[in-house]
Amino acid sequence: MIAALLAATIGWVNITVYHVNPYHMGSWPIEMNTANVEGDIYFDVRGMVAPMECRQDPQGHDCVNPEVESDDLVITKLILTVDETQYGQYGRCNICVNGTDHHGDDHCVSGEYICDCEKGFNKSHVDCNSDVGAENITAHYANRTCREGDPEWECWQDATAHKTGGMWYSTTREGYCGNPNATRCTWKVAEFIKVVNKTCSDNHIHSMVESHNQTCFDACGPTRNVTSDCYITCFYNTVLGPDAGVPGGQITGLPLSDLITGWDFPFNSDSCPGLPPKKNPDYPNYDF
Repeated sequence: MIAALLAATIGWVNITVYHVNPYHMGSWPIEMNTANVEGDIYFDVRGMVAPMECRQDPQGHDCVNPEVESDDLVITKLILTVDETQYGQYGRCNICVNGTDHHGDDHCVSGEYICDCEKGFNKSHVDCNSDVGAENITAHYANRTCREGDPEWECWQDATAHKTGGMWYSTTREGYCGNPNATRCTWKVAEFIKVVNKTCSDNHIHSMVESHNQTCFDACGPTRNVTSDCYITCFYNTVLGPDAGVPGGQITGLPLSDLITGWDFPFNSDSCPGLPPKKNPDYPNYDF
């Protein structure tokens, strides 16, 4: 069956993507989101506000999101072969927590990934099909901007999207070519480039950002505390510029090319040891 599904390869292309997830849940992005380098920088940089956000709302999505809070997070760089003729609706793929995915499915199985292809934010779940979902971050956030009275962290999140742009992808089990019951073969893993511990990657990124505004970071104390308001403010002032925390503020800061170089460094050097790709435990019958 797999051979028949793979027979038609017109429109197949390779894309280099990254994804952040708990290592124990596997390295193949089945029912998961991935991103190109700009899109993954957006996910990571916007997440720096989590300590501020969670102090205000401890039940906010990122405050209980295992892809943000797990203690075994890794970042995987890999090459996917996808059928670009089958790009479709982007699915928001998350780990179910306490029976909800925070996007409309309140009956999911806790601890499992689930993708939701509902087009808006109406809190009604729509199953995803076999298409490779694609979302242009620039287009998605084009009209989104913080308003007067919003906290700084909301402005920083919006400004990050405008600075990085990028692409997000969703890849489902229905389209995975290694699934013997796939409804259509639309994607497969061509190559794992490297799996790295996210803490190691984060430390490199923090050191790189700090080097561009050392005086500000030194004023936050003798040791790095990425959860302090002082550190977070210095981080965003360095990356986005000092005015990005207010509505309509100019977005400046580090060139995007510097962020890309810094983000990719752990994958192109020995600064972070590589980990072996881990098979997804939820799919024991799949071909990996």
